[in-house]
Amino acid sequence: MTKLFEKPEDLGEYLFRITDNGGASADRYTVVFSDGDYFALSSYPSSPVGISQSGEDIHVSGLAKRVEDGHEVDLALGDLEPHIVQHILGRINEGWREFLEAAENKEPHAVAATREDASENEGLHNSAGDGLYWTESGFMVKRDSDPSDDFGPFTTAREALIYTLPTHYSLSGPEYHSTVDDPSSMKKTEGAAEKLAELEAKLNNEASKPSL
Repeated sequence: MTKLFEKPEDLGEYLFRITDNGGASADRYTVVFSDGDYFALSSYPSSPVGISQSGEDIHVSGLAKRVEDGHEVDLALGDLEPHIVQHILGRINEGWREFLEAAENKEPHAVAATREDASENEGLHNSAGDGLYWTESGFMVKRDSDPSDDFGPFTTAREALIYTLPTHYSLSGPEYHSTVDDPSSMKKTEGAAEKLAELEAKLNNEASKPSL
């Protein structure tokens, strides 16, 4: 079965932000995508007793404020345990599985038969999957009224579909972007472990205070 994201780095700018609240709640990790969808995950999300919830239309301003106020820490994929990264990949691939299969089969609701029949991909946060059409040269993505601006041709539906995905600026301005340069990076983020340790120590200290 074809996967839209074969490896973590394939997420690219479709992965908007990852934050960790240090264990303030069981669903400590928030994983946000550039279409506004998100996952709320526990430390072992694939476990029968783990947490792996999904949602839509996250308030990116609220998330940014929690990071700014020190209640959460920005991370990259490389800062997460490997089993969490694989869980994220598995869930997001499962979410795109049916549409990708429809695109591979050139089903009309996924891939238009001609450019004229295709919708325009406006590059907005909700434009994922829009604009796919088929030509003898391969899959294309319709961008606007000028055919020369279209993306393609692509040999596979997977390649074309990736070009329809939104980027960070599709969802918000830079004031709400991650403080990590590339959240999809599999390298550890400099300083993230120290910030997280400070947050966890603060939470432990607050938890140990006697209640009045």
